[in-house]
Amino acid sequence: MSNTTINQMSDLVESPDFELVPFKAGTSFEVEVLNVNRKRILCDLAGLTLGIIPNREFSHDSATLKAGDKVLAYVLTLENQDGYAVLSLKRADRERIWTTIKEREASGQPVSVKVVDTNRGGLLVDYSGLEGFLPASQLSSNHAKTNDGEREGSLRHLVGLDLNVKILSFDQNTNKLIFSEKAAGDSGIAEKAKSLPVGERMTGDITGVVPFGIFVRVGDVEGLVHISEIAWEKIDNVGDQFKVGDSVEVVVIGIEGSRVSLSMKRLKDDPWQHKAEQFKVGQKINGAVTRITPFGAFVRLDEGLDGLVHVSEMGDKVTDPHTAVTSGEAYDFEILSIEPLQHRISLRLLSSGKAKTQNEDETVVAETKTETKDESKSEAKVEVEAQDETETPEATTEATTEKQ
Repeated sequence: MSNTTINQMSDLVESPDFELVPFKAGTSFEVEVLNVNRKRILCDLAGLTLGIIPNREFSHDSATLKAGDKVLAYVLTLENQDGYAVLSLKRADRERIWTTIKEREASGQPVSVKVVDTNRGGLLVDYSGLEGFLPASQLSSNHAKTNDGEREGSLRHLVGLDLNVKILSFDQNTNKLIFSEKAAGDSGIAEKAKSLPVGERMTGDITGVVPFGIFVRVGDVEGLVHISEIAWEKIDNVGDQFKVGDSVEVVVIGIEGSRVSLSMKRLKDDPWQHKAEQFKVGQKINGAVTRITPFGAFVRLDEGLDGLVHVSEMGDKVTDPHTAVTSGEAYDFEILSIEPLQHRISLRLLSSGKAKTQNEDETVVAETKTETKDESKSEAKVEVEAQDETETPEATTEATTEKQ
């Protein structure tokens, strides 16, 4: 072996990235499946050792694995009392599962969950090792019960069943998962939904309150009023305004299979449209700044009606809106455009208390020049007076001498 080769091997061994064993406890590693049975899966780890995956560490799709398959596994321990590395598919799958959840929620593709328990609100379900919740209001017509007082007991027969559902919402930080069996497809509800009159005012009872809206039962069908369809103004917290059992008026705005979309705000006139009618492009107005952002400032023109002045409309040299306007202060603006469909009014800043206008600059310059002139005159006057005082004694002395 040449010295060059020895040096290269030496450098490799001393490298912080070099590992004689390419896996360690607490990391994920690709393994090859050798044998599968109900109690464990036997795997090969890069030809260096054998590992086992006990059934408690199986993932949701472990049943599909067979000899020869390669799969990512999490190394729990490098060696147990029998000399095997102990692996987990469940732990390795966690990140992959959240990625799948995001993709399925975005695409609306159904997933399968197993019912593990019940409570008064609905079902506790398992999805690939993650616990989720399936509200009773989101059960299909085949599983839902109308007797709310006995709901928890009436759902017990569903424990252990696999249900086809869709992901309604999720939060990876809090491991929160909410599912809907109804959204995944309910032929019975789909037929009933067809009879709902689109565009007609209806009265229904709230059956569920979630961060993204409220579920309302109209007749034999339940629909969703999305948070954006509750009111024309912004709703920060749905739970602050509604509770289960409240009666509300809604209008059906869409039906897609068993999914019914409802609206509350469309039963009322859009206040923005009426208030915007009093303004015209080119009009000069006075308004108070309500919020400042990096790209500009929002200005209150009327109750519930704001305009936006972009930073590029605050002055030629303005790059930071905070240097031109102050939140809570009123300024003069000109309306540049009005876009009713987008609920958008664009403004230009005409005056700012923070930046001097050209006239103000000229006034300051003029005042400075005047003050300089006055000061020069004062200095000249003082100098003359000083000279007079100096010359007077001399002149008197000279006059006296001449007399003598």
